[in-house]
Amino acid sequence: MLPILSLVLVTLLVGTVATFLAGARARWVALGVSAVFLAEVGTLFAQYPGWPGYVNGVPGFADGQSVPWIHLGWLQVNYTVGVDGISLIFILLTAILQVATVVYSWGEERRPAAYFGLVLLTCLGCFGVFVALDILLFFLFWEAVLVPMFFLIGYWGGPRRRYAALKFFVYTHVASIVMLVGLLALAFYSGAASFDFSAVYAAAPTLSPVVQAFLFLSLFFGFGVKFPIVPFHTWLPDAHVEAPTGGSVLLAGLLLKLGGYGLIRWAVEVLPEGLAHVRPILFFVAFLSIGWGSVVSLAQRDLKRMVAFSSINHMGIVLLAIALGSSLGLLAAVLLMFAHGIVSGLLFMTAGSVHHTFGSRDIPAIGGITPTTPALSTMIMVGSLASLGLPALIGFPAEFTALLATWNGLGYWVMIPLGILVVTASFYLWMMQRMLFGPARGVPAEAHDVPWYEGAGMGLLVALTVLFGVLPGLLVNVIVSSPIKGFPGT
Repeated sequence: MLPILSLVLVTLLVGTVATFLAGARARWVALGVSAVFLAEVGTLFAQYPGWPGYVNGVPGFADGQSVPWIHLGWLQVNYTVGVDGISLIFILLTAILQVATVVYSWGEERRPAAYFGLVLLTCLGCFGVFVALDILLFFLFWEAVLVPMFFLIGYWGGPRRRYAALKFFVYTHVASIVMLVGLLALAFYSGAASFDFSAVYAAAPTLSPVVQAFLFLSLFFGFGVKFPIVPFHTWLPDAHVEAPTGGSVLLAGLLLKLGGYGLIRWAVEVLPEGLAHVRPILFFVAFLSIGWGSVVSLAQRDLKRMVAFSSINHMGIVLLAIALGSSLGLLAAVLLMFAHGIVSGLLFMTAGSVHHTFGSRDIPAIGGITPTTPALSTMIMVGSLASLGLPALIGFPAEFTALLATWNGLGYWVMIPLGILVVTASFYLWMMQRMLFGPARGVPAEAHDVPWYEGAGMGLLVALTVLFGVLPGLLVNVIVSSPIKGFPGT
């Protein structure tokens, strides 16, 4: 019997092909595959307490499998997969957002087989990135994500969809090449006998601190553009604004997390001395991204564009937490990325529903929508309050942990992200005051609340926003089970 990870890959691959071929029944096939995917991830969660720690000085992974794939003389390339607490959190996020996106997009009428097939193919690529423990396998899954997202934006997107799709592809592909060069250099210069994570991890300490620093910067650029980091962020607002709602959910909820996960797995874990040497650069970029994303969000009139720029702000906090290099910082980074995936997915769904219902996303042009669309207004409020860090919602434990880690590592520098939170609260509160309350403005007479499928997709994310806000330990206990140096018990 196949290990669960390989079984999930087969499930997603067969399900994706079946969805492309299902015609008008594609949405039902996609929903069935997504439900099976979520159940398989639940099985992995049931197993996590007994996972291995360090094995011969190398972090251990559960449900691991390594099969020889390509033999290049002295170099062996393997099909190697495995999962630890960190990757499991992102796999859970992938399964949740796949289900939510399929349900929310139930009413998609333009070539549904192609649309739902591309959604599943995107999630398949993301899942592969999170479980791949071989450099070549990791890169193949990483690049595979770009293709379906390119077509989702380019065909189902807005008026400037082709420009946005091409810009997204060029930016991320160029960064991927730099990332690949860094990974190959890491394997070759360290003298690793294979491309496996375990071999590279064991050989990397032989590299000098200067070489580690240069390799870390190469990987930081490659992963950072996908984050995205300032000043390489300009593809993100265009891609988000032009993408269909389902594409925006996957783009913000999953694709941005690939950068953070890759940086932790292949740079921070493997090159700790490199991190120590380039940490000031990471701090500068993180503070710049936090401030820029928040201030520019404050100037936006388009609801979707505002949420897109707020993602830059949140990913800046993630980068700050990663750069600290502490156990609390890594915990905060993973927790914040999961929280952002759920909340940004919810907010992009609400932006899509606003456009479907009122024909516009212009914040000043729409107002007093609560009596007409109470369910949609509730979803907007929950997503906004979670994003600004209200207690009892998922954003609070994540941001609190990040701020606490920053205080422990940098002292009073924590006042910068803490002060920026005031700006973040300002643009969300301004948006809610303009759109949800006051006299009706820009509300068509035929406007009605969201259809059941949009409400169900958003309702799932609202429920999880509250659940993990009240019980963050459900995530924290899994994350800290990862055998990363510095985590409790490792």
